Amino acid sequence: MSSTIRRYLEQGPATSREIQAATGLSQGSVSRKLKNMESGIIKLKSGRVPLYMATCNAFGANDRLPLTIVDAHGNTVLVAHIRPLVRGGFFVEPATGISSLLLGEKGNGLYDDLPYFLIDLRPQGFIGRQIAETIAAQFDDFPSDPRLWNTNHIGRYLIANGDDLPGNFKFGEPAWLRIRRKPEAVSDEDYPALADAVMDGFVPGSSAGGEQPKFSVFSKTSLSYVLVKFSPLGDDAVARRWRDILITEFYATEAIHNHDFPAAETRLLERDGRLFLESQRFDRSGEYGRMSMISLQSIDAEFVGLGSNWPRVMDELLRLDLINGAHWYDAVFLWCFGKLINNTDMHLGNLSLGIDGSVFRLLPVYDMCSMGFAPKSGGEVPSYSFTPLEPNHKNLNSDTVGNIVTMARDFWDRVAGDPRISPELEAFLSAGNPIDRMQKKLSDST
Repeated sequence: MSSTIRRYLEQGPATSREIQAATGLSQGSVSRKLKNMESGIIKLKSGRVPLYMATCNAFGANDRLPLTIVDAHGNTVLVAHIRPLVRGGFFVEPATGISSLLLGEKGNGLYDDLPYFLIDLRPQGFIGRQIAETIAAQFDDFPSDPRLWNTNHIGRYLIANGDDLPGNFKFGEPAWLRIRRKPEAVSDEDYPALADAVMDGFVPGSSAGGEQPKFSVFSKTSLSYVLVKFSPLGDDAVARRWRDILITEFYATEAIHNHDFPAAETRLLERDGRLFLESQRFDRSGEYGRMSMISLQSIDAEFVGLGSNWPRVMDELLRLDLINGAHWYDAVFLWCFGKLINNTDMHLGNLSLGIDGSVFRLLPVYDMCSMGFAPKSGGEVPSYSFTPLEPNHKNLNSDTVGNIVTMARDFWDRVAGDPRISPELEAFLSAGNPIDRMQKKLSDST
């Protein structure tokens, strides 16, 4: 009769009473058979009456897929099992000490699709397209564009590739059992050759998102994992503009650090006709350790559902007690700063949070640069024209607004003082600091 119960549960969730009515079995018989079927079902606590659901094998593996984290010392720790369900969706079956955040908005571990904290691990952006194209060349059923991947594609990829995913999760037995290997350190002198290889289609070893060309390596200089962006070769208008963008990212980081806010550690270097911006990965610790990292985009999709705007999503996370006030303040401050430096690319994927017990914590900001000046997808290079607007947020007082403006003025002064900026950017800044122009316009209007 266990097979009868199994077939019934494959039609959808059911209570013990419903199973009894469908099979004609007594409560005691159903209870015993469900206990014997524990490996193929899950028991979902739903009020006073639990629901039972049938599981199924998924992603070329079984129906009980380990979810592990790699801690700061490189140790792999089991935190849960992911249970694929026959009728679709997944159940997070917690192990001891799991954060309640992994159980989702409803707190019961039940998801309609892959849990939100696994979504960021899929291939994305420039590097993600290279990964997808490489996989598609080997497996006909994988689209070459990662945006077209379905849940099965993502799950199969994650199970087979746990070595260098963003954050500290590993998914599936192959990733859990894989032996860690000492990273091969790369020197600065290797960067030009790596950049050339990346532009020729070489997969650089990390699925970190973002549209700008980049690669990820273990730096011999800093003895840390780094993401390295680079400008195009040559000195045409597009190459000059991307050099300017990398310079603005470097000085944005300097200004943010100078005012004691969290940002990725960066370094600028020139090699063989390219400008390289190196950013230390804050989801890595030493040679083997990892740190929690989940994009605000994924967190918003699970807990909030607004779809855009750092302050609005952070306001709601604060209201839900999922983040503390200090981290809310930092995120809103940095958003307003970004507006003053013409950062038009502050989407929810460009801010990340870590898991800290039962709440999220803000991680260092990254990709903070003057993207409003970046070349367009068709190759057009916009003119240097920008007048910022004074920050306006209902929960920021005048002193805080003054501090944001001061930090933005510091940024523009730093950029103007760099001899590597293009003649176009130099001409734009020779007319004065954009913040001074903003304040003059405000003064004239009053």
